[in-house]
This record gives sequence, C-alpha cells and structure tokens, in this order.
Amino acid sequence: MARCTQRAVALSLRFGHRAKDRTEGIAKDRTEGMSMRVVVVGAGPAGATLALLLARSGMDVQLLEREHSMGGVFRGEGLMPLGLDALHQMGLGHLIEEVPGRVVESWRIFIDGDETFTIPEPVDDLGALAFRVASPAALLERVVDEARRHATFGFHPATRFTDVVRNADGRVVGVRATTDDSAIELRADLVIGCDGRGSSVRTHAGLALTHDPAGYEVMWFKAPPPESLRRRCDFLLMIRAGRHPLVAYASWDDLLQCGLIMPKGGHADLRGDDWLPTAVSSAPGWLAEHVLAHRDEVSKPTRLNVLVGRAPSWSTPGVLLLGDAAHPMSPVRAQGINLALRDVIVAANHLIPLGDAPLDRVALDAGLDAACRAIQAEREPEVIRTQKLQRREAQGQGDARSATWRFSFAKRAAGYLGRYGWAQRAWLQRQHELRFGSSTVKLTVG
Repeated sequence: MARCTQRAVALSLRFGHRAKDRTEGIAKDRTEGMSMRVVVVGAGPAGATLALLLARSGMDVQLLEREHSMGGVFRGEGLMPLGLDALHQMGLGHLIEEVPGRVVESWRIFIDGDETFTIPEPVDDLGALAFRVASPAALLERVVDEARRHATFGFHPATRFTDVVRNADGRVVGVRATTDDSAIELRADLVIGCDGRGSSVRTHAGLALTHDPAGYEVMWFKAPPPESLRRRCDFLLMIRAGRHPLVAYASWDDLLQCGLIMPKGGHADLRGDDWLPTAVSSAPGWLAEHVLAHRDEVSKPTRLNVLVGRAPSWSTPGVLLLGDAAHPMSPVRAQGINLALRDVIVAANHLIPLGDAPLDRVALDAGLDAACRAIQAEREPEVIRTQKLQRREAQGQGDARSATWRFSFAKRAAGYLGRYGWAQRAWLQRQHELRFGSSTVKLTVG
C-alpha cells in the first residue's frame, strides 16, 4: 500500500509539472518512483491498444491522433482469429460484442461470373475467435475510453506530429506536434510510432523502409447490398479474365463494402464520371446489375495506395515503430490490423517490466534500446512469413488480370473440386497461418 501511495504522489507531481515541461521543453531525469514516460503517435489499433496496456501498468502515456475523430480515416475492419485472440489476451474481448460487426459465414469465389468455390467458415468451432468485420472507429473509441480510466493516460485528438526532439547526444527524448491552435512539445523516455504505412515518425527518426515491388492499389466504395447478402456476411472474391479483381462483403454498417484491386497506376482506368461499370466488371451479372441499378447510392471511391515493405530496423535510440509503420502489409486476408495487435502484445511484454524497475537514466535508456531490438527480433519472422504468404495469395489475382494459363487451369480445377468438402477444408488449411499466425504470441505481463 505504501509503495502504491508513493507512486501516486509521484505521478501527481509529474502531471502537475507537465504543462511547464511542454511549453519550456525542460528535460528531467527519471528518478525512482516516477513512471516511465511514453508518447504513442497514432491511435489506430496498435497505438490505442498499446497505450491502454502501458497506462494500465502505471506508465505515463500520451496518445496522439491527427484526426478529430476515429472515423476520420479508413482503417482495416477484418479481425481474423489471430487478431481476436490478441484482443482477448488484452482483456478487450468484451468490446467485440459491443461494437457493430458481423461474423463472416463463408468465402465465395466467382471466376468469370460463375460461383466455382464456396468455403464455409467454421464459425461454431471458432466461437469467440470466428472471423468477423467490426466498426474500427467504434472499437478504437471504446479502447480509448478504457484507457481514460487510468490517471496516467492522456489522449490528444486533432494533434499532428511534426518532429522528434533530440538531446545533445542525438537520442530522441520527445516529440513536437501541432493542434488546431498551438504547437506543443511532449517529453518522453520512448516515442512509439504507430502512425501507419506513411509513418512520419519513421521519417523524422531517420529510419528507412525497404519496399516490396508487389505494391498495388485498392479502390474502395460502398453500395446497397442485394437482398441475398443483406442479412449475412459472405466474403466474395471475384475474378474475370482480363479484368481487375473485385472483393465485396456486407459490412458492419449494413452496406456492401467493395474493393477493386489494381496494379500501380490502375486508377487511371476509372477516370471520368462513369467509373462504376469498370469497377464491377469482374462481378457476376446479378451483382453488377444490382450495383449499377443503385448507382445513385454508391459512395465516392476512396483510393488506397498499398505500400508493402519492412523497415530494416524498427528502432533508433528513443524510438520504436510498430504495425504498418514498421512493416506495411498488403490488405490480403486483413493482416495489417491483426499483426499490429500481435506486435502490441510482444511490445508490452518487453516494455512493461522496465516501467516498474527503479532505473537511472543510463540504465533505462540501455534497457529500452535492448527491449526495442528484442521486440523486432521476436516479431520479424512472422512478418516476413506473412508477407510471403500474401504474395502467394495475390498471384492468382495477377494471373486473372493477365489471363495466363495458370488462371485457366485454376478455373477448371475450382469448378471440379469446389463441390467436395475435403477441398473446401484444404483451402482453409492453406490459409491457416494467415488466420492463426505462424508463431506463438502470449501476453506475459499483467
């Protein structure tokens, strides 16, 4: 009890001096009894959940988000079993049931307009880990609300990160940011960049990104769903020789979420007002006709430039990158959000023990640097494996667009094998690592 009281007093003193720290930029040495200071940039799935875990442990955590609201930016909404498992380990499983969402019931593959393969999802077997889509904005808002219950947590929406702050030795010791009406400076023992594939933290910290040549574009748009898809969530994969592949599913908002997958520069095919016929040209006739009949209700398309790659180093003294900031993922099988959540668990395992240790400045810096390297070493093998599997799955899309012999063979094989249960189970097994992960990730800290 005495230790907790001393810790609370020290935290209150630290919070009392925070405004002065921001305006004058005074760097204070860490002393025993004071919590470790962390600034997390980006309130996406990785940033929000990590901020919660660190604040729950007693760390002084400031979470920066450039948007005014969680719904102000397109975020991944597909939660595979590996991501759901991570949320449950964090004690956030109950949130999944509270936010708008739908459990995916099957995968339906259409080739040249014909439904050649339908794979039921093992919903009953997976239970709480059944693949689903959920409102990312609602989920993140609830995670931030959970974090607000902790006195050491601060949330800064509409706050744009502009640069890192370095000490005389070049170590990053904080961040600079702007709000709607002022510039602020936050000091930190560690800055964590969770600000996505175009990470500003990565750029300003001087960390590089190695690009994968497999990048492409996705044009997202929404439409009213046909009656057959209105009350259930099936994931439709639609490919047609010589056309851009299309994916679609009835999402958490009861609209049909559609994504047209194109090579770099492919958006040029959609120039002009009448882009919709091209966008649905891979769909079966009944779906294309429905969407075109409701063209006045179709949303304006949003272009996602898919950057795939990995940072050779996820850290530099005083900075750590996680999620897409460290390893931008392809949208194939919704791996971005799911791997980011697993990054968070490993990061928490390594960082939280440092927050409880009465370390001096030198020892803390050394411990943080070692922890950041250990996080990358533990997570990188799964990231590399997943990106390899994503490239394998995406190859079929390119074969369809180019109408190669592999596409013709796959079409015949799918038409013949799709009727057999063993073939459906084999398709799911092929996806096993993308659904459940290729390594063991367990939260070992409270």
